[in-house]
Amino acid sequence: MFVDPKFSTVADKFFDLTAEQPYGGASLAVYQDGKPVIDIWAGESRPGIAWEENTKSVVFSTSKGLLSILCHRLIEQGLLDPDEKVSTYWPEFAANGKDQITVAMIMRHRSGLSAVREDLTLEDLQKVLPVEEALARQHPIWEPDTGYLYHAGTIGQLLGKIIYNITGKRVNEFLQNELAKPLNVEAYFGTPLEIENEIAFLKSDGADIDTKYEFESPLYWNKRAMSYGKAFTGHVDDFVGGYNDPRVHALEHAGAGGISNARSIAKIYSAVVHETDGVRLLNDQTIENAISRPNTGRNVFNDPEPYPIHSLGFIVANPTHSPVLSNRTFGHDGLGGQQGFADLNYKIGFGYVTNWIPMVGDGMARHREITKSLQAILGII
Repeated sequence: MFVDPKFSTVADKFFDLTAEQPYGGASLAVYQDGKPVIDIWAGESRPGIAWEENTKSVVFSTSKGLLSILCHRLIEQGLLDPDEKVSTYWPEFAANGKDQITVAMIMRHRSGLSAVREDLTLEDLQKVLPVEEALARQHPIWEPDTGYLYHAGTIGQLLGKIIYNITGKRVNEFLQNELAKPLNVEAYFGTPLEIENEIAFLKSDGADIDTKYEFESPLYWNKRAMSYGKAFTGHVDDFVGGYNDPRVHALEHAGAGGISNARSIAKIYSAVVHETDGVRLLNDQTIENAISRPNTGRNVFNDPEPYPIHSLGFIVANPTHSPVLSNRTFGHDGLGGQQGFADLNYKIGFGYVTNWIPMVGDGMARHREITKSLQAILGII
């Protein structure tokens, strides 16, 4: 473990919050100016087993931030144009009224494809192609680009297919080549079996999952966005068909199933905004472009505030919902409290990962409190 004395109050807040959890543990890492200032962990990864340096956990939608970094590397290299039609890279996608959908509409959750209409299974997700083919042939749930709605899982298969068609690499291979190996970190969109015993067991507070919703109602679509129909039908912490299932850990599920730890997430985000171990992932102009196209107003289902503000792949500064160090804070949180973000002004990379996943309570409260301590150190509050 490592804590720069200047950041000791941030570490103290982390240890206090982790000790208050009814289950499990967590890890926290912060980089500034390309150097680690915090790298700590506490609690248990599994009942009776301490959280250790190499412990990893499912980071849920924090995966989307890593996926977005991959897309912006292609954009910066001139291989991907966010304002180009998806069908330019994926011709079959044009079917059923999707011929005008651009890559940016997917990255900004405006494509009308927040869920798959067909009932897909876990086996379909394992094969990947059935999910891509189902998305390519379906018609949108709402008129594309007339509004936005969070693409909770499908954004992973949609952008993963585009990445594959451009690079010839599946999204996990691309992640390893572009981020994990250059920075010597652990982040996966599909884990190898040999590290399964290093993955923390998740525990949730048992929100009801059995409610049946009116066909094509907002709650119906929100549930399908997470379940894919018949792929995830249990609780988030189920060991069969939930996110404790080794089969799920092995999925190419870049929208919501990434596995990593705080150190890796913080180091990746650090390398986005500042050279870190000799690596700079994106230039300043790419970042400015990425955060300059925020969705405004309520989503197509008119869900109430607070809500995240998505720009081109990232959640951007919005103090009512997300941690903010400046107007150039960006990243992505994940179910139950996961968080990864960078700040271009303060050259910060931040990662927080936990295996206690409140569904009823506010899982995000922990990293918000930690960020407040960080703000105090930086003189923001």
